[in-house]
Amino acid sequence: MSGNKLARWSNYVLLSLITFIILYPMLYMVLNALRSTKEIMLYPTRLWPADGFQWSNYAEAFRVGKVSIYLLNSITVTGITLLCQLIVVTLAAYALGKWKPPGHKVLFVLFLATLMITSEMTTIPVFLMLREFELLNTHQGLILAYVGGGIGMAIYLIKNFVDTLPKEVDEAARMDGAGLLRVFWYIDLPLIVPVLAVVTIMSFVGVWSEFFWALITITDDRLKTLPLGLLNFQSQYNTNYGVLLAGLTIVTIPSMLVYLLFSRYFIEGMTAGSIKG
Repeated sequence: MSGNKLARWSNYVLLSLITFIILYPMLYMVLNALRSTKEIMLYPTRLWPADGFQWSNYAEAFRVGKVSIYLLNSITVTGITLLCQLIVVTLAAYALGKWKPPGHKVLFVLFLATLMITSEMTTIPVFLMLREFELLNTHQGLILAYVGGGIGMAIYLIKNFVDTLPKEVDEAARMDGAGLLRVFWYIDLPLIVPVLAVVTIMSFVGVWSEFFWALITITDDRLKTLPLGLLNFQSQYNTNYGVLLAGLTIVTIPSMLVYLLFSRYFIEGMTAGSIKG
């Protein structure tokens, strides 16, 4: 076997091992969510259910654990947050990268400066602001906190991507009579889809699994998101491991699906700078 083939097969084995190590805990969680608590206690290392799939664990999680309410709240909060955040950061980054209004360099530096401000530094001011506007214990207040928290990094990524777009196409479109917004919507927006996918995945994972802000702003059980509701769910089902793992699986699966849906664009967005630069 030649040196190149040996190196290639070594890489395959190493990557397969790393993939298995990463995916095994998730596989263990998903399969054990379909086992009874008795079977989990007797055979903790076994993966495949010996007594058949216990789909009742999921039914129990939705029926008694109020997972359906928490899931709907998480979908609502995450969906609105992503929509608002993508609109704001896309328009802001595109304006800074393409239109370059007066003072655009200063604005970009200010956005970058927000990356050096930790969440601990903004917790009390944002909390007091939400309380002043009577937005505590509401989804609106939680969404505002989420939208403002991820703007800096998103603008940085999109603006750098916009800087690599060819200017000749825009100039040709303007010569044909297209306005600025028309050029943005029909020409440049489809080109920045890969980096928007990167921002979408990062924001979705951050918002979907966020716990701290939900904990300090939401007290009404009917308004709790899934990670926060799962805290009560865990204390309620701390001995029923099958139902508890079913609840954890419900939290995890959406993040996996979003990554799988946007994985192609995610890879393109992460490598676009090295290819186009």
